[in-house]
Amino acid sequence: MESQREVAGKWYDQIAIKQHEHYLAALRFSRLHYWVGIPLILLSAVVGRSVLARPQQKRNASGRIAIGMLSVSATVLAALQTFLSYNERAEKHRMAGARYAALGWQLALMLAQDSECSGLDDIGKQLDALAQESPSIPVAVDKAMEGYRPRWQRESN
Repeated sequence: MESQREVAGKWYDQIAIKQHEHYLAALRFSRLHYWVGIPLILLSAVVGRSVLARPQQKRNASGRIAIGMLSVSATVLAALQTFLSYNERAEKHRMAGARYAALGWQLALMLAQDSECSGLDDIGKQLDALAQESPSIPVAVDKAMEGYRPRWQRESN
């Protein structure tokens, strides 16, 4: 049977991995937010300038079609950005990562100060609650984390 210290050590490693996963997910969603948002801003600016620049001038059919396509593209990007809410999702993962980090520090202090690990039950309850309230890790991040080990578990070369 494992000792309390061995269990605490394994939990510490799992907390470090979860923390890293959530920070990677936050980075991923932040990047997606910009990948959708920046083209949306640029398309909206181009469409707005095209429509308002010379309203009296008649446009040929291909010019109207091009402006219409740009307008539809901007609308689709705006809808995607609203529906997928990448920025909000990034913030939820950042918060989850920070909570895992705080719990990791708490566990590290317990390991350093309490040889009996008497507070392990309380940390276990906090860990369970955190796992339930945290957002799911995206599949792409899960795949990127395959084989990941915290720095202190890696073999030094």
